[in-house]
Amino acid sequence: MKKESILVVEDEDIMRESLVDWFSSEDHKVDAASDGEKELEKFNLQDYDVMIVDLKLPGRDGLSVLSEVRVKNPKAKVIIVTAYPSIDTAVEAMRRGAVDYLAKPFELERLGSSITMARDVQLVTTAPVEMPVPVEAPPVEEEEVSPCIWYQAEVIKKRMCTLGYQCSSGCVFHAGMMKKEKYRNDPRIRPFVDKLNALAGKNQCRYTMSGEISSRICPNLFHCEECEFHQTCQDDVDRQLAIKAARRTVKMEERL
Repeated sequence: MKKESILVVEDEDIMRESLVDWFSSEDHKVDAASDGEKELEKFNLQDYDVMIVDLKLPGRDGLSVLSEVRVKNPKAKVIIVTAYPSIDTAVEAMRRGAVDYLAKPFELERLGSSITMARDVQLVTTAPVEMPVPVEAPPVEEEEVSPCIWYQAEVIKKRMCTLGYQCSSGCVFHAGMMKKEKYRNDPRIRPFVDKLNALAGKNQCRYTMSGEISSRICPNLFHCEECEFHQTCQDDVDRQLAIKAARRTVKMEERL
């Protein structure tokens, strides 16, 4: 591993000392802080190539330290380590610019590999090139959540529904609309409601009713929680909703 200037920010004595000893034995320049506040203030964050930061620190958490490092020393490679890993904190750490997120206990060789990999990636991305290389934007995955029949009938302008064509008493929105006589007898929605009533009780899949698939016989009409085919479709709906939620989060952050 290339010799680096490293700062270890870790409140657990054994872990902090182990990391300092290991990096020092590899001839790296190593400093250490036992908290994210007073101890950390003793060091100039711009002096380090690599920082190993514990997620839970006295004074302030590792994510806060990470954010400060990204402002003061954007080239530094920051690795978050934690004994309390979670998907939320892992995603947030990577979003804020961490090069890796390691759950304790971890192999020291694994930590070394993360540092080496981050350095190699940085060298590649910062290497000068003779001609500008166009970067193709990653494909944007569109959400295709099944539209509500009220939307299809143009009674309402916008509404996406995870229940697809399952417009029954199980859908609060549908039930509420059907209580209003002016909508229940609306000529725009009438054909959809008639189709639902005509097929109710028959062994026909609701995905066939909606036109999403051409033909399928199903013994579980309106009991989709027991249907493997529905579960597969619902997993795709959940994925699409997750994409939509992630986009909404990004847009909100861009407005801040």
